[in-house]
Amino acid sequence: MLNPELPKLYESTCLNLSHFKEFMKELRRIDDNIILRMNKTDTHSDGACAEFFTNLSRAYTQRDKAIDYCLGVVDKKLENQQEALSKNPNDYDAQNSLYYQETKRRWIYNERTVEDIVRARSLKVFKDKCRHYADTHTIEALQKPSDS
Repeated sequence: MLNPELPKLYESTCLNLSHFKEFMKELRRIDDNIILRMNKTDTHSDGACAEFFTNLSRAYTQRDKAIDYCLGVVDKKLENQQEALSKNPNDYDAQNSLYYQETKRRWIYNERTVEDIVRARSLKVFKDKCRHYADTHTIEALQKPSDS
């Protein structure tokens, strides 16, 4: 079952890449242990497969929201840096800070690609183990393509 006591996401988490990565790692725990979890699940039971699928869906939604939230936080920071730089184009500290925020935004955005890979792997395992459930339910909706 998905841990309902997940850590809370703060702006400071988004602005510190190592904290953000750790936060995402915690949210991906269900995917990291999917084979073990699926082996412990009665995959012949629609109820057990449905519960597992619900937990996967919830985890995907939480991760999507975390990425979107952090992109918003960094975008706001970027806007502030660009505004400061437009007032003083020779401010090298502001230029460096802007470059750092742009790099941070790329790192956070790249989490979407990681998310696509993790989802594809997890859904493949789920489909293989809960074949009867996967055949009768639409799970492709969870295979959200990354925003290009």
